[in-house]
Parts: sequence; structure tokens; C-alpha cells
Amino acid sequence: MTTPLATAQIRQQESMVVLMTGHLPEIEADTVATLMESREINGANSHREWFVVLAGFVEDDQEYNPLGKHADALPVLNSLASDARKLGVRWLMFDADVSPTDGLAVYDW
Repeated sequence: MTTPLATAQIRQQESMVVLMTGHLPEIEADTVATLMESREINGANSHREWFVVLAGFVEDDQEYNPLGKHADALPVLNSLASDARKLGVRWLMFDADVSPTDGLAVYDW
């Protein structure tokens, strides 16, 4: 089964997929900001406008999942990151100005 993430805007050079911030629930976006501030996850942000999160990667059949320890607090983000790793994408960018990706849930906030 193909993931909707495969139809999103993928920037191969940066190994990044660009999604609308609304593809995450508001509580998860707030949690991401808090975890970045405390340096518990890698990324950069301009809270609520855009943020970039390391999705992890697979190398030599070993998976690096930096978000795994926050799976309970970030279930939607973890699911998107898992799909990204399967596509060979290392970074997820969420941008308020991007159009929704077909097949992905959109959360109202």
C-alpha cells in the first residue's frame, strides 16, 4: 500500500517532505515546540508558521527513529515520520502556507 506521503512535495536534495502544519493536531505541534526547546528532538521552528523535524533514517538495515521515545505524545508525527523513513526521507517540514496533501488527515486549529 502506498502512503499518501509519497504524493506530497518531496525535496530530494534536502531529503525533506513538505506538509501543511494542519496535518498535525495542534497539541502535537505545541509538543514539538516544547521538545525542540528542551533539545529532546532535533529540528528548527518558527512556532505555528513552520517547523522542521528529523524523521530519522534507515541505514544498513538499521532504523534510527529519534521520535520513538515520544510515540505516546506524538502519534500522528510518529506515523508520518515512519512513512518518511520508508520513502528514504530524513526530514519533515510543516508549513502553514502549504496546500494539504491528499489522503492525509487535516486538523482544524
